[in-house]
Amino acid sequence: MDHAQAQATFSDYVDGTLPPGQREAVDQHLSACIQCRTELAGFRKTVGSLGRLKQAAPVNLLGNIKQQIYKRSRGRFFAPRWKLFGRIPFEWVSLATIIAMLVYYIAMLHGSPAGVRPAP
Repeated sequence: MDHAQAQATFSDYVDGTLPPGQREAVDQHLSACIQCRTELAGFRKTVGSLGRLKQAAPVNLLGNIKQQIYKRSRGRFFAPRWKLFGRIPFEWVSLATIIAMLVYYIAMLHGSPAGVRPAP
């Protein structure tokens, strides 16, 4: 058994679902290979760390995140809003600009002389 084959079986090895013959082959390889023993120890540590992630988040997690954002942004986020609907979104400014340009274009069309020909 080589390194790649041994490392491919680590998940089943740790779970105890390897067939007995294959488990003995992995055990023999691990007894002779320091690299794979180190990899297996790292794999077990990672699996153990992932298992601890199943804990529920603290109750005040969202409040703490908002507080950190407020502190680091010096109040730019989650601050009391004083403008109409909060900050004016870029899309609203763009829409107002497009409408103003359209009104100007229509006004210029209606204000230009029609049917005037230049002198020959």
